[in-house]
Amino acid sequence: EKQQLDLHSLIHHSVPSCRSNQEHKNLVGGSAECIFKGIIKVDAEAQQTESAQIVRSLLLTKKSKVKAMPSLQIQADEVTCSHGAALTQLDPEELFYLASRGLDAANARRLMLSGFPMDLLEGLKELMPKSYARVTQKLTSMAESNAE
Repeated sequence: EKQQLDLHSLIHHSVPSCRSNQEHKNLVGGSAECIFKGIIKVDAEAQQTESAQIVRSLLLTKKSKVKAMPSLQIQADEVTCSHGAALTQLDPEELFYLASRGLDAANARRLMLSGFPMDLLEGLKELMPKSYARVTQKLTSMAESNAE
């Protein structure tokens, strides 16, 4: 079954000294497609704004796809803004390294997939333990179902 996530984001800074930091991490498996279109807009009045946007995606199968389109629309002169996108697959050398340390292939994939979004999930386990458990269960399920 083909699934598609189409995520659009607009961060609009209209006053001076705004701050924003937007981070997305996508794990895309099966024949799914993830589309991200993000815009940081900085009006002329929003001097001294600091804003960043990054989208990182991990392809789990050869059929999975990602289209990432972060963009900046800056009208102010004195700002610090950045945007970017990174796309990768599980690294066979990293999987080999984990195997050399005694992990079988399934547990190595599970460990790598579970670790991928952990920096964004920091604090969730304490604040919302049921949500954290659902996320980690989904990661485990993805590791098992998208093994190639």
